[in-house]
Amino acid sequence: MKLNLGCGSQVPDGWVNVDYALGARFAKIPLFGFINRKLNLFNMEWDDRIVLHDLTKRFPWNDDSADIIYSSHTLEHFTRDAGRTFLQECYRVLRKDGTIRIVVPDLAHIVEEYRAGKLESDYFLDNLGVLYSNHGGRLKHWMAPFIQFPHRCMFDTPTLLKVLDQLGFDVSSKPAFESDAIEDIQMIELQGRTDHAVIVEGRKR
Repeated sequence: MKLNLGCGSQVPDGWVNVDYALGARFAKIPLFGFINRKLNLFNMEWDDRIVLHDLTKRFPWNDDSADIIYSSHTLEHFTRDAGRTFLQECYRVLRKDGTIRIVVPDLAHIVEEYRAGKLESDYFLDNLGVLYSNHGGRLKHWMAPFIQFPHRCMFDTPTLLKVLDQLGFDVSSKPAFESDAIEDIQMIELQGRTDHAVIVEGRKR
């Protein structure tokens, strides 16, 4: 079993693609896609095959039942404590020697851009992604807390490596699209999600 946690629009075949965003839940409603296209509530087409689960809760899979867990641009949307719980659940459901791969925005890159004068101070928080976007009409502004998910915890490579090591993974930093265990990495990893990102891959001890 291969779990894609916080899948968003990336739902490759052969994976259990999991999300709990409002759009993913609405996609289970007949004719929602048609309504969304008319009202432009969400800026993406949500796939109705997505498995719904709140990833801040205990996972519905058994201990030692998953071979691979992939999660891209999801961990940073949890608080620090909720993120640790999420990673502990990943450890629980992975079999021994199973693989976890986590991709998150790189805080170090944003800080370096600011320190190098490439990012002005009044845009710093925007680049951190910790604020609601004010783009769109009045309806989207009202719905922001339900359809936008600001970052709640940021990582650099050393910190994410340390956290995963403490949880029981042998982990290392990886380049985009290079994996020791995920044969179809090209199917699930997106170029735009790997730019200026922390990418780590680990094996459950």
